Amino acid sequence: IASRGAGYGMRTIRVDGNDVMAVYNATRTARDWILDNNKPVLLEAMSYRQGHHSTSDDSTSYRDVSEIKYWQETDNPTDRLRTYLEANGEWDGE
Repeated sequence: IASRGAGYGMRTIRVDGNDVMAVYNATRTARDWILDNNKPVLLEAMSYRQGHHSTSDDSTSYRDVSEIKYWQETDNPTDRLRTYLEANGEWDGE
């Protein structure tokens, strides 16, 4: 998606959509640029769909269960944010 921005003359930012802080910073950067230049920004957040598309879709028919499990356990956006907050003393587990 991000590569399409240039074709429309748009500034483009691609960000790790699993990193809440990176998304926040990219959004702030885009917002500031938009306000300063009165032009749009294409912001692409790269992420991983952990669930099925719909109730009629079984994504395990085209993805290994181990792949899904990896993303749920290793690169989960919620867990990454919690780890960040714990490291900064802003989360105590209660």
